[in-house]
Parts: sequence; structure tokens; C-alpha cells
Amino acid sequence: MSAIRFLLVGLLFALVIVSGRILRQRGRNQRLLESGAFNLLLVIVYNLLCYLAVGLPSDPPIVSAPSFLNDPLTHTGLSVVGWVLIASGVVLGVSAVSQRKALGGQEVKAGLLVSGVYRYFRHPIYTGIVWISLGLSLTTLNVDGLIAFTAVLLANVAEAATEEKWDVGARFPAEYEEYKKRTRMLGPMWLWIALIGIVLALVAAPCLLGPGGVASAALPPCS
Repeated sequence: MSAIRFLLVGLLFALVIVSGRILRQRGRNQRLLESGAFNLLLVIVYNLLCYLAVGLPSDPPIVSAPSFLNDPLTHTGLSVVGWVLIASGVVLGVSAVSQRKALGGQEVKAGLLVSGVYRYFRHPIYTGIVWISLGLSLTTLNVDGLIAFTAVLLANVAEAATEEKWDVGARFPAEYEEYKKRTRMLGPMWLWIALIGIVLALVAAPCLLGPGGVASAALPPCS
């Protein structure tokens, strides 16, 4: 499974590079980029690569799971956070696609979108993919998947940056620069700080409260 995971991550970055090259030559590839079938296939493959990279079970794992993941409070808490992220990612992605009324590299007839979900996320679709990917790795408590999530995050940031440089940013240069100043790529910073804080609190719970979340003066060893 480890070799398959590495292969999936490699294919994901290869797809990011290929899509970037296609976008750089949009004039030459206009018919391809406006093809609904091509974009649907690209979206399906891209999403599958992200989700399989983090969701595949590891047998045996490359990195052994730390003992605190066996704590009931940590285990249950991270699973709940994971499912919330998955649901939120799906809602965010569907909302963005519905607002765009376009798929993948197709041009958005409404022009530059800065309202709705795009008011808070420059790339709500990629944010949704990132949330779902992180959610899958948390619900399965797959340490190898959590490590692979770092690569998935970087791939989505790279894909978003490529689109900003060669697609939407090139078509609306002045407007997009202003838009970038007030809206972050993957959403508000406070949202990510809150998410990281919740995850860290759940991870630290066995040390702070004792096994099972019961307050204890003698703190258990954390490893």
C-alpha cells in the first residue's frame, strides 16, 4: 500500500504540472478546456488521487501510530472533526461549482467571482478538496495518510497558484490583485487557526486530562 500511496502522490503532482502547461497555452487548448467531458474526467481523476492518497490503509504502516491516538477522547474527537470537515468540504465544493456554473478549466461566463463563497475563499473548490482529504485522514486515524495529506495540501496550493497566474489572474489582472488583498486563497486565517487549535487540543487531551479525558494529577506519558 505504501508504494501505491507514493504512486498516487506522484500522479497527483504530474497532473498539476500537465494542467498548468495546458493553462499556459489556453488559446491553443481552448477547445479542450471548454470540453465538458474532458473537464469532468480531469476533476474525477484529480479528486480520486487526493482522497485515495490519504485514505488508503497502511499495512504495514510506514510510521507507527503514536499511543495517544488510542485514547478514547482523542480517537472520538478527531473522528468527529474529520466527519465535520468532510461534510463542510462537500458543501463548500458543491456551492462553488453551483455558483461558477462551470467545471474545471471552463471559462466562467459571469466573469471574476468575488461574492457568495468566493467572498471568503479565493479557491473554495480546492479548499473543499483539502478539507475532505484532511477529514478522511482524521476519521481513519491513518498516520501515513496524515503525512500524505501534506503533499495533497501542497498540490492543491500549487494548482490554485497556477490558475491564478495563467488563468483568472491573467484575464482579470487589476481586479484580481485587489481581490487577493482582501480574500485568502484557502479561506480566513482564523478558521484555520481554530481548526489547528481543536486538533492540537484533542491530541494533547491524554496528557492534560489523563486516559479517556478524566482529569488526573499524575499525567500519563505521551508518545
